[in-house]
This record gives sequence, C-alpha cells and structure tokens, in this order.
Amino acid sequence: MIHVCSLSKVEETVARTGAQRLLSLLAAGTEVMRPASIVAENHLHLVMHDIAVAQEGMTMPGEEHVRALLDFGYRWDRAKPLVVHCYAGISRSTASAYVIAAALAPKRDEVELAQT
Repeated sequence: MIHVCSLSKVEETVARTGAQRLLSLLAAGTEVMRPASIVAENHLHLVMHDIAVAQEGMTMPGEEHVRALLDFGYRWDRAKPLVVHCYAGISRSTASAYVIAAALAPKRDEVELAQT
C-alpha cells in the first residue's frame, strides 16, 4: 500500500501505517527528519521544486528524478507500506505515488488506478 501525506504528517503517517519505506520530494533547503523506524537505505529524498516550467534558481523535476523514484519503487518488496510525501502532500507526492503504482502494475487500467 502506498500512503501519500504532507511533510507535517510524515511521522504520524509512518507510525500509523507501519511503513518501512519513505520517499521525500522537497525543494532544496526544506528539511525532513527521517522517522527512526525508517532505516536510511529505505529513504529516498529527491530535491525538486513543484514547477512545470523551468524557472531561474529552481530545480524542475526531470528524468533523473523519475529514474530514481522508479528504481526505489522497484526495490520495494511491498511487505510493508511505502509513504510518499512532498511539502503539501498534493502534487509531487501524488504524481510520484501514481508513477510507482503504475510501474508496479503495468497491466492495470491507468484510469481505474488514478481513481483508486
């Protein structure tokens, strides 16, 4: 199961779900404290801004981010939940959770997956 939340709810969501993997998608300079129950090798922190058009001084999501999150998703054994978060828990995290879910179930209908 993949759970999506905001930065402010990471500790609570990890504790409530028993997650053992964490994906953080945050802008440079935004600190995230990895919960003690998540070992370092099970936490991927990708640095990017929530933008769709390149802007001076900001990091736009790119191919290297997608490759890293897919590799992280493929290494997930799915025995315990995965928590995905960004600052607000709305765009970067939701999109990343969808990408991972679609990659892990390539035959699943994408519209049905999005609605789920």
